[in-house]
This record gives sequence, C-alpha cells and structure tokens, in this order.
Amino acid sequence: MGNKEKRRVILVAQCLLNPYCRVHILGQNFPFSRELSEYLMRKKIGIIQYACPETTAMGLMRNPQGRQQYNNIFFRDHCRKLLEVPLLMVREFLENRYRLVAFIGLENSPTCGIHWGKHKVNRYRTESPEKVTELRPGEPVLMGIMAEMLSAEFNRAGISVPFLEFPANSTAESPERRKFWTELQRIVEPYLFEEDGKPASAGKEAAAGD
Repeated sequence: MGNKEKRRVILVAQCLLNPYCRVHILGQNFPFSRELSEYLMRKKIGIIQYACPETTAMGLMRNPQGRQQYNNIFFRDHCRKLLEVPLLMVREFLENRYRLVAFIGLENSPTCGIHWGKHKVNRYRTESPEKVTELRPGEPVLMGIMAEMLSAEFNRAGISVPFLEFPANSTAESPERRKFWTELQRIVEPYLFEEDGKPASAGKEAAAGD
C-alpha cells in the first residue's frame, strides 16, 4: 500500500470513543471503544469526532428520547454549530490529500443513527427510543438528526463516503457485530476481499501488508 493511501482519516460519533456520553441508563461499551480505537490506530487512520449533541444540549443525566423530540429548529441549530469545526477539519485534511474513509454512527441513536425505524409511542403519541418493527418496503429510511445533517453537508461539499452504524445493542459475537467489522474492513483493508466479497487468499493478504 502506498504512502498516499495511508494518509487517511475517519469521522466518528463521540460516544464511540467516550462511552460516558451515552444516555446513562443505556450503559456504556468501553471494550468496543478500545477495540475500535486500537484498530484504527494500528491502521494509521486519524480519528475526527464531533461533540455529542445530546450531551452538550441536555447534559449527562438526560432521559432517553426518540428522534421526534430532537427534530426541532433549536436542536438542529445546535447540531449545525457543533459540526462547524469537524467539517472544517475534514475539508483541511481532504485539501492536503488525505482520504476520508467513512463516518461511523450509532445504532438506534436518535441523533447519530443511520437507520431509524419504527418506535413505540405513548398515549400522547410521543416517540420512544424503543424500536418495535423494521421498516416496510417503500418506507423512507430516516437517519438520526446529526447524521442527517452531516449527510446533507457532505452532499453540498461533494464528499461521498460510506456511513456505517455500530450495532450497540448486539453482543460481541453476534452476526450484527461481525457484519459491522466486515463492512469496516472492506473500507479500510479492501485487499482482504475479492471482488465477489469473499475473503482474499492468504498470499494476497500477505503481499498487501498493513
């Protein structure tokens, strides 16, 4: 792999590196944070993160909420301000011939999730963070508020990168977690896979190196 190919950065939601930012009653995942950061450092990928919009708007002792509650003009303005510096950093890296490899959000996050499906509601029709069904064919796939705004900013800037979603509600050995790591490896280490998606031969992997 050439030196230019090694000049890479990735943008991640803050709770993936600082689990304390997650809603306190949902728990934290320090083993994953360590695994992710060590993997990215081992592959010489610089990490850009934005401040958690929920924490900076509502503090650490907030209650879980759905996307509906965050979908308002005040919270969107808050997200816009938080993205200003990270987006400038992305642009600066790109202008200096680094490559942005991906954005990583968080499963079922009303702000940083990539696929927000159907959720339970109470008698006041207020959305909860508890998912109950998958989207039906033809239904729009909503992102979390922050991820949606980030996607729009990337589109305006002509930046095209994969959006990945860490399956926070799945166990370490689950198919969902294995799928996440496979998707990330395809982006970071494409030489490990053949064109048909199957793992590459040992000889090809050894020739490619880190």
